[in-house]
Amino acid sequence: MKNKKAVRLVLILAAVVFLAGAYIFHIRKDMTDFGVCCQGGQRIVQGETLYREADGHLQFKYSPAAALFFVPLALLPYEAAKAVWYILELAFLAGLFLFSWRMLPAGARKAAPIFLWTFLIELKFLARELELGQVNLFILFILILMLYFLLSQKELSAGLLWGSSLFFKPYALVFFPFFLIKKKIRTLSAGITVLVAGLLLPALFYGIKGNFSVLREWPATLSKSTSGLLASYDNASLYGFLLKTVPSLSKYASGAIFLTIFLVLAAVVLWLIRTGRTSPSIKNPEVLEGAFLLILIPLFSPLGWNYNYLYSLLAVMLIIKAWRHFPRTAQIILIINFIIIGTSLIEIWGRELFRFYTHYALVVLNFLIVLASLAYLRAKKL
Repeated sequence: MKNKKAVRLVLILAAVVFLAGAYIFHIRKDMTDFGVCCQGGQRIVQGETLYREADGHLQFKYSPAAALFFVPLALLPYEAAKAVWYILELAFLAGLFLFSWRMLPAGARKAAPIFLWTFLIELKFLARELELGQVNLFILFILILMLYFLLSQKELSAGLLWGSSLFFKPYALVFFPFFLIKKKIRTLSAGITVLVAGLLLPALFYGIKGNFSVLREWPATLSKSTSGLLASYDNASLYGFLLKTVPSLSKYASGAIFLTIFLVLAAVVLWLIRTGRTSPSIKNPEVLEGAFLLILIPLFSPLGWNYNYLYSLLAVMLIIKAWRHFPRTAQIILIINFIIIGTSLIEIWGRELFRFYTHYALVVLNFLIVLASLAYLRAKKL
């Protein structure tokens, strides 16, 4: 027992040293996206407009309420604010693993190996998220906690979390039809209430008229900055995949294919929910359904960057936990698929192969396989 405790302590200390070293020697030199958020916090306190074309690619693109969230950090010296945000993101990551594990079906497999394999598969996305100081880990933590509260019958708390996440990015709207189908009216009502309150709160700094002006600037900024990036090198969304792999397709043809795939996956979601509702052997069906919906976020976002696929964390953990339920052929396909996802780095693949994979957004195919795996588990009544 003492040896196990000693080993655990050594591993914890090693992890702390590694994470601190990664921050000091690499991450703190970037955190570009956090800088944008911190600047938003500074501007809203001073009653300045958040959305400026002069900021170029680094424009603030979240709601004014999101800028309020960053005010406490914006009041700190910038280097201190970066360190605090980095520590918070690590806390969100730890919370993601903890609450995801608590939601998974009971089984004989231990947490440690499942955590390890999930972490290795997701490491590429997580590292880039930390490097940029993005908000996706925070949003994903909110949504995982939302699912956890739903399973605990705390619908009001789930709704408050759902609505709060929308201040940062509209990703959680993917759960709107899910709540309707599930008749989670209390959840929806709480979410809409907190969303409306959050949109009105910046009036404390701008005044009522000024707040409405800033709210009008927000969607205008999004529409101007999005269109020019759809076919960019880094766009790893389904729409970006179609634009780049079949450039000869017209905009309307690409849109039609995109809509067709969307409708097919929407039908799959309806089937997942119906099967989960009518099969008494399935416990907590919302876990698999939520994992499926979370992957749709980077797939269907107009600008789904590679690191946005960290929203697949719950799905990957669920698949690994249910590994023995897959036939041998499916296991081999999944192993190859996870190796591709986890090792798709320029340092491992080389410049040409990595650029080919990234430019054509082939990560989309990897996660369509993950979605198919989740559908297989539901077909097996799991």
